Amino acid sequence: MLSAIASVIRNVMVVIMTVVTFIAPFSHKKESKIERKNENCKAAFAAISDTHLKDNFIRLGMFEFGLQDLDQAKDKLDAFIVNGDITDHGYPEHWQAFTDTLLKYDVSDNNIMVLGNHDTWGGDRTYEYTKSNFIKYSKEATGRDIDDVYFTADICGYPVIVFGSQADHTGPTFYRDQLDWFAEEMAKAAEKGLPIFVFCHQPFNGTHGLPYNWELEKDADPDDGGIGESSDEILEICNRYKNVVFISGHVHAGLSTADDKTNYSSVEKVGNVTSVNLPSYEYFDFMRGGHLFNGTGYIFEVYDNEILLRARNFATGTWLEKYDYVIEITE
Repeated sequence: MLSAIASVIRNVMVVIMTVVTFIAPFSHKKESKIERKNENCKAAFAAISDTHLKDNFIRLGMFEFGLQDLDQAKDKLDAFIVNGDITDHGYPEHWQAFTDTLLKYDVSDNNIMVLGNHDTWGGDRTYEYTKSNFIKYSKEATGRDIDDVYFTADICGYPVIVFGSQADHTGPTFYRDQLDWFAEEMAKAAEKGLPIFVFCHQPFNGTHGLPYNWELEKDADPDDGGIGESSDEILEICNRYKNVVFISGHVHAGLSTADDKTNYSSVEKVGNVTSVNLPSYEYFDFMRGGHLFNGTGYIFEVYDNEILLRARNFATGTWLEKYDYVIEITE
């Protein structure tokens, strides 16, 4: 485990970076508004993760800075996704704070919520309690009618598949019904011959610096920080198909490339699958490294032959081009 001194340093750095990022939007004009980089863009969407919202003006304010940036986009986004740990503990008042803040802005007509582990920790921490709150606030916040924590959607015709944990552990629990459903939905999605976007709060085991990046211990369990016991099965299903983009969060690391002096990359290939680990929008962990700043995430732009990932700090309205990535679409 981390020493007491390391823990103190980590907490101090999080406070400093939170304050700096909170002040930054007031210190200068936004660098540039969001617009598609190239012509003939088929779909564009924003994805962030780990907002950890509660009735706290700093966290809600940071979220609101990002929403203002998205709302002021020159080209309105085709979708906006918050990929889990939307709330800090899944209490109704936390969900309501998220909902009320989101509905202040016209970000997209296609908002998508993904369940994270923190979102399962409210009330009696049962699946039924979590599911009922998630369904209720998904409807209220996004207008989306769903009947479970896992569901399908689409972005301009591109298939979207969303996982949701069926228990309240830090790692997710996917029962056989959801895994079988996923296999069926992936087969249906592949029939379109288009890229498939899969959203799950936790990444595949052993990716993006895991397991070390989770516990920061050399002898960490191989499953630490990842999907857990279902990881191999989900990866095998994804690898049956071409052009699958698996998008996670959870790790609370900053943006990083393979060339950075970190032990991970935010985007990596796992077999046929492109795995994208979103940085923590708030509440990042200084000890895990990378580009650490509140308010970060990705804009995904889909073209005929490629998917362009454009890193951005939504709180300050600045592009982070060092962390951009191109995913080639194969035929």
